[in-house]
Amino acid sequence: MSQRSERPIQKARTRTRTWFRVHSFTGVITGLLLFVICWSGTFAVIANEIDWLITPALRVEPHDHRASWAEINAAAEAAYPGATVNSISAPLYHRSAVVVRMSRAGGGDGAWVFVDPYTAEITGIANGMTVQRFFRDFHRRLFFPNPWGIYVVSLFSVSMLTSLVAALCFYKRWWRRFFHFKAGGGRSLWSQLHKIVGLWSVWFVIVIGLTGIWYLFENARTHLGDGKDAYAGEPSYAIHAVPRPVSARNLPTLPLSTLLEQVRQRRGDIDIQTIRQGRDGRLYVDGQAGHLLVRDRANQLYLDARSGDVLYDQRASDLPLYWRWSDTADPLHFGDFGGLVSKLVWFVFGLALSGLILTGTYLHVRRLARDGGCHRTRMPGVLAACFVSIVVLGGSVPFGLDLARSYGPVVDNIKRLPAVTPGIQLVIFVWVITTLAIIAAWVFMLWRPQVVVPSRVPPGVGQTK
Repeated sequence: MSQRSERPIQKARTRTRTWFRVHSFTGVITGLLLFVICWSGTFAVIANEIDWLITPALRVEPHDHRASWAEINAAAEAAYPGATVNSISAPLYHRSAVVVRMSRAGGGDGAWVFVDPYTAEITGIANGMTVQRFFRDFHRRLFFPNPWGIYVVSLFSVSMLTSLVAALCFYKRWWRRFFHFKAGGGRSLWSQLHKIVGLWSVWFVIVIGLTGIWYLFENARTHLGDGKDAYAGEPSYAIHAVPRPVSARNLPTLPLSTLLEQVRQRRGDIDIQTIRQGRDGRLYVDGQAGHLLVRDRANQLYLDARSGDVLYDQRASDLPLYWRWSDTADPLHFGDFGGLVSKLVWFVFGLALSGLILTGTYLHVRRLARDGGCHRTRMPGVLAACFVSIVVLGGSVPFGLDLARSYGPVVDNIKRLPAVTPGIQLVIFVWVITTLAIIAAWVFMLWRPQVVVPSRVPPGVGQTK
């Protein structure tokens, strides 16, 4: 073969090696924090379901008759005298309780009151420190204050997509290999699993990566731009200010049943998911209305709680493109648009994505071991990246404790940690211990790659003529 014909082959091999190094570098350098983010997000998808399993008060027996919103509201007020109803959330499933969030005047102890949606009976009272709250806040911002925590987490979407593009560039004819699997042992098996799981997860990585980049852009635009993070609401945070009630303030508030009848007359298409009756004299309602892939707040209605007049009516189909997409990113990112079925799909692929990060690092370490395990062969900055990752995760702990205290009681004018049920404690404890064990194994592997001693092969075995 002539030198001229060899050059294109050498260039192709050089490009392949370069893309492979990009894939390995991004996976190993950013992998530790990226794993923790994906790992926590995987459980955030089904966190409400975990709360349902470990919290008996959230479980109810379905009946033919449903209690009215007014009956549920009255039951919560009777169970927590002297408190104000902040919001009522519809049950997640037909065996789930309604959640009524309440607070006392002057910022005292608040409560989440669980109400049976069929009988309007109180099934339990708790604080807001739940499994869902833990995973959602940790995954969204690692407990760090907004918007900086969101920036940190969202930036890893860039790393994720970079690693994906690099993998598709060096993996030859990947579109033909979705069913290509050669069973083997040791490193070969993990390499095959890494490749085939990665291929089947491409669509998921794209969805998670693009929505993560959207969160980065969205928060940067809000933080560095006009400060608006909603289409409608208060002028301080929304581009479209919802009018204030024009009725006299000395008028009594209409009964909730009367106001919701007004909602049904105006927006009979809304399946109500949230009700809020603010102290400013406005009633807020949101929910689903047959639009594809939108969160509940895309369809909302404001009423004057004293007169019943409509102050603002919003349909998802009428939103500008930017804000329509803003209300679509969450359902895509968390996979809650199809109920439990879509959540389980997202959960399985979230586990797969977390596993890809771990197996990628394992394969990298085995490659080092195959080359002798020398420190000189280790990628530059690997141990520094591990150190920074551990510092970041350690720095999130005090912010996590502050978040937990926000749900606790006030004792001697000091916010204390809330009383958390044994079930919630167990879930969080097991997840944290498991995560710490994985982190420890990760750092140990990268710190001390084991040298692989090649087995002695008898002469002639595996040789070809």
